[in-house]
Amino acid sequence: MKASSKALPSCVPGVIRDDKRIPKGYLPIVLVRDDEESGAETRVLVRIKDLQEPCIAALLEMAEEQFGYGQQGVLRVPCDAQRFEHVVNMARKAKVAR
Repeated sequence: MKASSKALPSCVPGVIRDDKRIPKGYLPIVLVRDDEESGAETRVLVRIKDLQEPCIAALLEMAEEQFGYGQQGVLRVPCDAQRFEHVVNMARKAKVAR
């Protein structure tokens, strides 16, 4: 599988650091594209406090359904990077509106 390592602007600014250390308060997630044939994956960092947002929780439920609870290593989510960034942005906008 081909993997790219980047951070989405709404998750963590800049590229994931080369030393692979995860900043405090963040969780690494691998986004797996819907079309399994391409095998494209994108690694992003997400703020842990954003995981409680309903739309992100729904993505985590999709991950559980597709990959199960027993995932080894980094959490895999069945979502492409563009869609995931949209979900994160919507969650943050909803939080501000409250």
